Amino acid sequence: MSKVNVAVIGCGGMGRRHSENLLKLPQVSIKAYADANEEKARQFLSLYGGEYHTTDADKITGDAQIDAVFICTWHDSHPALAIKAAEEGKHIFIEKPLALTIEDCQRIERAAESAGILLVVGFQARFSPFVQRIRDVIPKPLVTFGQMIDPKWGDTHWAQNPVTGGGNVLSQGCHTFDLLYYFNQSEPVSIHTEGGTFTHQNTEVIDSIVATIRFENGSAACAVIGDFGPSSWTGKSFYEILDGRGKSATLYHYYEGIKFAGVEPSDYTLRDLPEENRSDPSRYHGYLPEVKEFIDCIMNGKKPAVAAVAKDGTRATTLAIKAFESIRTKKTQALR
Repeated sequence: MSKVNVAVIGCGGMGRRHSENLLKLPQVSIKAYADANEEKARQFLSLYGGEYHTTDADKITGDAQIDAVFICTWHDSHPALAIKAAEEGKHIFIEKPLALTIEDCQRIERAAESAGILLVVGFQARFSPFVQRIRDVIPKPLVTFGQMIDPKWGDTHWAQNPVTGGGNVLSQGCHTFDLLYYFNQSEPVSIHTEGGTFTHQNTEVIDSIVATIRFENGSAACAVIGDFGPSSWTGKSFYEILDGRGKSATLYHYYEGIKFAGVEPSDYTLRDLPEENRSDPSRYHGYLPEVKEFIDCIMNGKKPAVAAVAKDGTRATTLAIKAFESIRTKKTQALR
């Protein structure tokens, strides 16, 4: 395969980001765009090139010339789109969260496995050079802390809606759940959570959590997620990884710097990255290398080394759902 023919379904913010990065890869040809809003799809065709735009996602999944699809739509639409694409033999890059329920995640997993296609979930933080540096230096954490804190989301925003987006903790906090797993490299076995609906009214969506996660290898993690911010110094996303043997790492300012203890040098910042990486947020936040690995795996028929696959998406959604159940029942939730 000399080129991978790609289509983008969902012409919003993430569709735009991925289209821009796909254009940087000479082994990719973007063929088509789909969106329920025809004008958005038309704009993408004008901006990024291709052969056609459509409001009918089935036209894309049924197009024999297309090898892979990027699903960048509202979260509730993921199951139907992903399962249809898998059945048509398309490789799938799907934005997080994989789905809003455990059952729908499992349905997508089964469809991808049955079709024998590659499915990658958009947990781009794994590809941040700062995350990779911590993985190299502290491969076996004992205790990990992770936060994802936003200012209050709009009450009417689609991602805050319980049907279309699931709310902040699931819609965006899934990044934190995935990174806590990625740092620990062990399956979570239980979660106990406190929190509730703190910042929104007249909604069933739990918007604020403090969760304790126990992993199979005995390590533990804390997740603090919600839209009760802003967080003044650490920034939106913040992690602390401690190995219990004298080494620790603090990742701050949304994957833009690390402060180490017990490791030299003790600072690792944007200045330490190659010029091409530190000048491009798509690189140091992980978006471009994530897409590049997806395309490379398709071209070479190999499994991802870093990217999240379907079971990783299921795990992250499961942690969020079980966190909600823990709050509602006031009981620790078993995960295995």
